[in-house]
Amino acid sequence: MPTSSLPPIQRSWARCQAHGLDLASPPQTGPVNLAGWSHLQALARSSIEDLYQLSDHPGFAVVICDEQCTIIDLAGDSTVIERAQRYGIGYGISLTEEVAGTNAIDLALREALPCQTSGDEHYCNWLKPFALAAAPIFSPDGRALGALAILTLAEAYHPYALGMVIAAAQALHSQLRAERLLNEANDQLSELYATLDTINEGLIFVGPHGEIRRLSRRVANILDINVRSAAGRPLESVIPPPPAIAAALHSLSTLDEQEIIWQTPTGAQAVICGVRPVWDRSRRYLGSVITLRPTESVRQLVQQVVGAQATFTFRDIIGQSEGMRQALRQARIAAAGRGAVLLRGEAGVGKEIFAQAIHNASNRAGGPFVRVSCAAIPRQLLDSELFGVEGTDRQPGRPGKLELAHGGVIYLEAIDALSFDQQTSLLRAIEMGRVIRSGGARPVPIDVRLIVTGHDLEQLVQEGRFRADLYARLSAFVVDIPPLCQRGDDIILLANHMAQRLSEQLGRPVALDPDALAALRAYPWPGNVRELEVVLERMAQTGTKSVLTVNDLPPAIARHATPLTIADSPRLAEVQELSERDAIIRAIRTAGGRLGRAAALLGISRATLWRKMTRYHISRDDLTP
Repeated sequence: MPTSSLPPIQRSWARCQAHGLDLASPPQTGPVNLAGWSHLQALARSSIEDLYQLSDHPGFAVVICDEQCTIIDLAGDSTVIERAQRYGIGYGISLTEEVAGTNAIDLALREALPCQTSGDEHYCNWLKPFALAAAPIFSPDGRALGALAILTLAEAYHPYALGMVIAAAQALHSQLRAERLLNEANDQLSELYATLDTINEGLIFVGPHGEIRRLSRRVANILDINVRSAAGRPLESVIPPPPAIAAALHSLSTLDEQEIIWQTPTGAQAVICGVRPVWDRSRRYLGSVITLRPTESVRQLVQQVVGAQATFTFRDIIGQSEGMRQALRQARIAAAGRGAVLLRGEAGVGKEIFAQAIHNASNRAGGPFVRVSCAAIPRQLLDSELFGVEGTDRQPGRPGKLELAHGGVIYLEAIDALSFDQQTSLLRAIEMGRVIRSGGARPVPIDVRLIVTGHDLEQLVQEGRFRADLYARLSAFVVDIPPLCQRGDDIILLANHMAQRLSEQLGRPVALDPDALAALRAYPWPGNVRELEVVLERMAQTGTKSVLTVNDLPPAIARHATPLTIADSPRLAEVQELSERDAIIRAIRTAGGRLGRAAALLGISRATLWRKMTRYHISRDDLTP
């Protein structure tokens, strides 16, 4: 009969005989592996106690072995233990088949099944006076951890011992599995709590009876409450919820996020709140989750959504005329200051570009840039637009533009459109550093810098239609931007710059011949830079030629063209020199001040670049963005 078809005990005897194991070989110690067994041993002790409770007269000892079949615990009936110790059986003894011969503990681990051996079934003589019933112990993932066995005298062995040890091993396995599931649940709960404490949003979980089950640390910062002392207490006793929150909790309903005022220990606090009820699968109410976010985070989000950012810098302002140089000097001085800035100039001269450039060159460049056209908003709505609207139980509140500009700049166009009452409210907000929303009484702190434009404010002050004290506040810095008709050859620079930008947008070359440039320079441009931009865009879009001529100009502009004669040559040379000077300045700025790189961008040598810079009197101030 093949060995593999024999019962486990016979196969074990065959292996022992094949290894030449001596029947009279004494017990030997084995390597004791207690790593990871201290906790498991404590759990096994509870199984041992269960085994003793199953028998009124327990005449047995319980043996615990590690995965190497080494005894790590032996406890039970004193008579059995004393008899076992006389035969050398005790802590640290190896019961592997190679040294102890056939026995139930080795077979249980080898076969991964419960086994029992008694008397002469053991191979070695020192085990024959005893009987063993053993069952393997498995971890929740199926790995063998060791074995649990009942040791009795051979003559006192009873078949119930195997059933008892199987039940005890299964109980131990169930304990290990339950403990693992509990540890995993605790780990997941710890991860959840850590996540709740790291997100910007505060969370309060209120139980079905109004008690606080859990709240994140962010809530403590927002509402100024103690996390540890609040847990388990009724929400009403910790911090009474506002009426809208209390109504949602009472009706077990959802409350969409809205601005709500909480009365905290340090005073009223505006918070964006929402309520969501939680139900289990059987629609049993488990509680509600209250979410809280500081209004500052919502304000920053709104600033991103509405695009409250400035994109232009001083580098984007084209002009070399004396008037523009003076305006740029005034603007740079204003950017370094802290007070309000008044931009004066005709419509279309580019006041908003100056406003954005001043903002981006100031210490508030990282803050928002909020634009408000006072003339474009109906006067009756301007209050709520600037100062916001206080929320009620039925209607959520809304921050005004002054709140949204907190930490940055608000650019008020046509400030002369404000009524006298609105001027007073604006002056009070500037002086006090806070606003009061329409319909409310709660002051909201603001930190904003104003950049404004207005038409003939000095005349309005004299006529009593504009507050003199407000004008004094707004004109801490004044920037006078000249009209295009007074900027001379800047018209040529602007036209060439706009043509280059149109070339990039249309994907084809767009240029102006000298006669067309001369006509553009001679035209008075009542609409200023805005009109020039519109004219060039229309010419480029409607035409297909790469070089635009006088014939492509609108008739009103073309009438200012004069035939190019010999006498015009100096003017043409000036135009070319002006364009070349502008190209050199832009190349050096693009190269970050590195002349070698700028020369490569221009396709000339470094020496040629130096000569041209000297010729065109390009100084360090000209290269400053």
